[in-house]
Amino acid sequence: MIFKFIKILIFFTLVQFQNLSYAQEKIAYIDIDKLLNDSIAGKLITKKIENKYKTDLETFKNTETKLAKEEKEILSQKNILSSEEFNKKVSNFQKKVKDFRDQQKSSRNKINEIKTKSTSILVKNINPLIEDYAKKNSIDIILPKDSILIARSDLEITEIILKLLNDKIKEIKID
Repeated sequence: MIFKFIKILIFFTLVQFQNLSYAQEKIAYIDIDKLLNDSIAGKLITKKIENKYKTDLETFKNTETKLAKEEKEILSQKNILSSEEFNKKVSNFQKKVKDFRDQQKSSRNKINEIKTKSTSILVKNINPLIEDYAKKNSIDIILPKDSILIARSDLEITEIILKLLNDKIKEIKID
């Protein structure tokens, strides 16, 4: 009976020490989206992508206007031209429209590729900053903010990392 009591006492003592060791782990959280969107480099990435999008959009609007004008012109010649010549013009026009759509798709893919590549590079530059900060401040665990339901605001390190990121990286260069 005494041995059983001692075993139970030792078991509860070990559980208590284990809980105390977990309680002393230092935890923080960070908002990665804020780092990507509010950092100097992140804002420049967004601006470059928006500029590329606007430039392409303007070009596509002009081309679209020209194609609409050409379509009206072809349709107006339907009764004037021979059916063979009309079909040839329609076929050429359809090829132009297909090329135009391919250019639009290529442009969207290029913009998405630039965004993905630049964001990836920025994240690769953020990770060492976070790791270094965690080591210097003895932080055991850093969680993403979007996976936390409730936490004390003093555990958030986003602004600190944002300042470090802005001091270190001003721009991400993409080929």
